[in-house]
Amino acid sequence: VLLNFLTIYNRWDMKRKLSKRIIKSSLLGLSLVASQSVLALDTDSANVDLTVGLYAEVTGLTNFTMLHTSGANYAGSDQFTLNANGSVRVTATSTTLNGTVVTPIVTINGGTGILDTPANTLHSAVHSLEATAALEGANVLAAGNYTGVVTLTVSSL
Repeated sequence: VLLNFLTIYNRWDMKRKLSKRIIKSSLLGLSLVASQSVLALDTDSANVDLTVGLYAEVTGLTNFTMLHTSGANYAGSDQFTLNANGSVRVTATSTTLNGTVVTPIVTINGGTGILDTPANTLHSAVHSLEATAALEGANVLAAGNYTGVVTLTVSSL
């Protein structure tokens, strides 16, 4: 009888332990399912677009005087700052001096009268604007003060 009782008790104890494991596993499974469903009930996405317009600014250019350099040559210069967020072209032009036949030749950074910034880059730099005039031959002017205007024009490339 004792043997039967022990056999029955061991079976009952094993069933009890197995039931506890099943219950724990079930609860663990439920908690995993619950936590997973809380984390991702639904998702959606959208693109965010941003368009930045082209911007450029020329600052710091002031009046300057062309001085006698040698022979009949005159020259003067000034500096300006160019800030741009893309590809731009700066073009330097000048008017005649007091309506005479003398028009100063203008250059940027000692090159031509045109400055192009690199493509698709930010640009912030100080540049030099030079003006020269040769008063020889038919362009000889009488003594006096002469003025003209130098213009920097910024345009997109």
